[in-house]
Amino acid sequence: MTSRTPRRPSPFTGKEREPRLVTALGIPIPLLLVALLVAGLLGAQLAGALERATTSTSDSASTSVDSLSGGGKNSAGVPVITETTLGTEVQRLIDTGTIQPLTSFDAAQCLREQGIPDSILIMEEVAWGGEESPSWLLVHGPMDRETLRANGGTVSATVVLPSCGTSGDDVPSQENRLWSGDVMIGPL
Repeated sequence: MTSRTPRRPSPFTGKEREPRLVTALGIPIPLLLVALLVAGLLGAQLAGALERATTSTSDSASTSVDSLSGGGKNSAGVPVITETTLGTEVQRLIDTGTIQPLTSFDAAQCLREQGIPDSILIMEEVAWGGEESPSWLLVHGPMDRETLRANGGTVSATVVLPSCGTSGDDVPSQENRLWSGDVMIGPL
């Protein structure tokens, strides 16, 4: 014979009460399990989205700068660079070793105007930023290009307007400088 615990009638309705669900911290266990399952699925989905977002960002940055006719160049064939692609472009310039002729741009005079005593390692005509401002990327430092290619190291990069170096006096000119900073270069 099995004994059954009689249900007590509710003081408000007079009907018998249903058995209570087991709770943890006042939350029914089935509801807690469902919430944990939903949180786990959302976490997995967010992790996958983050992985896809970071993978595609790094691929697009290296592809646009390294490709010869891709999205990294404007209609005139000049590389378009920003602060995020500057390091990749400097590494590519050091690796390829191509030097553009100075044409009408006096890079040495420009560096003197900027108050920079370094010698120019390599330079390239570029389009800067979203506005694609016509500019020059000057890579300069205390070492020569061959040593840098062999050992790697830190070089300075300065992006200037084409009007830099045309004033004729050795006064530092901040108006012509669009960006300046250091870039780590790996060995070739």
